[in-house]
Amino acid sequence: MIPDPHAGEPRSRTRFQRGPAAAEPNQGRGANGLLSEIKTTIHTEPFTEHYTIIPGKELGRGKFAVVRKCVEKCTGHEYAAKFMRKRRKGQDCRTEIIHEIAVLELATSSPRVVNLHQVYEMASEMVLVLEFAAGGEIFNQCVSDREDEAFSEEDVKRLMRQILEGVAFLHQNSVVHLDLKPQNLLLTSTSPLGDIKIVDFGLSRMVSSHQELREIMGTPEYVAPEILSYEPISTATDMWSIGVLAYVMLTGISPFLGEDKQETFLNISQLNVSYTEEELQQLDQAALSFIQMLLLKQPQERATAEQCLKHPWLQPPEPQETQQVEEIPPAEDQEASTCSSTSSPEPPTSTGTAEEEEEEEDGEAVEGLVAEELIVVAAYTLGQCRQSSSSTSEKEALAAEQKTISKRFKFEEPFSALQEVPGEFIY
Repeated sequence: MIPDPHAGEPRSRTRFQRGPAAAEPNQGRGANGLLSEIKTTIHTEPFTEHYTIIPGKELGRGKFAVVRKCVEKCTGHEYAAKFMRKRRKGQDCRTEIIHEIAVLELATSSPRVVNLHQVYEMASEMVLVLEFAAGGEIFNQCVSDREDEAFSEEDVKRLMRQILEGVAFLHQNSVVHLDLKPQNLLLTSTSPLGDIKIVDFGLSRMVSSHQELREIMGTPEYVAPEILSYEPISTATDMWSIGVLAYVMLTGISPFLGEDKQETFLNISQLNVSYTEEELQQLDQAALSFIQMLLLKQPQERATAEQCLKHPWLQPPEPQETQQVEEIPPAEDQEASTCSSTSSPEPPTSTGTAEEEEEEEDGEAVEGLVAEELIVVAAYTLGQCRQSSSSTSEKEALAAEQKTISKRFKFEEPFSALQEVPGEFIY
């Protein structure tokens, strides 16, 4: 059953509609999970005295914020400036902005979280000067129709490891993000594929074991069941979103998306997710088990970020067993013999010819096996003698085959039509 946000308690459960119970300015951690103490100097001089805003397309826009690219005049370095309104729907929301600054300060040592450079405050808005991630959102690759731009499964695995590293750091410091989705995960570059930067901590909260925190917030497709049932929030709430994110990145399908928000919420509450889709059938069982250990209704049953990092699906590929090649000395000896005979041919004898023919047949059999199963290892082990045009073509054929198998990411309808929760910013 979908909860009625206006039933029961008189206070609203939406993002920025809180009563006077907000954290006091001198409180380190408020009862509502907000931090209120920061170390960053807040500059009050005009932002444009020190930065030049690059005209053109905005990096992102939300209901109460806009992100623009800018250049610091004294250094020439590029940054992303997040302009945030201090009053939203008639309420002073400076406390929420201070909390976001405090979380960014806390996460300074994590390479997976966007870095905060400076903060400016004007009469009606505050500006967070953030690290510029040139690759943009991973969302762009998720919806790409071009195969050369879409993620391969190996790309997804590498990026998911980095996302989990960042989330594990946050959880170790009692921070829950509460809005993990493709739009809030940026890349340092696109070509070559860069590293992950987690952004937008406007909905984040501090959690503790001795105090319950209940809120209804987030993006409809990614919210956990406990959010909808107004049950306590925990680090496991983020892990549900990680499961949805993995499903989307691997298949291009939003697993709980309905015709409207109510149908989406119903799908989440009833765990109406299919693991029999054609796209999922093409994935290996390790990827499926990774998703399934996160999309569980009971928060305590979901895997933690640390446990996810140890999951078999995310383990780096083990080095090929070179012993398989080394245990066949005739092949290596024959290759070396072939190379030396090219420069110093010897007159054949009847006995030598028979032996060469036999060794050549053995060598071709082994070479076929190596080319099929151990192309890279064999090329490295056997040296230049194996660098022939045939092995090159075999590698290209294998690469083409792997690219064909890699998943395409297509959405039935764009995510942008569903971004209706206040406070969802790109940064």
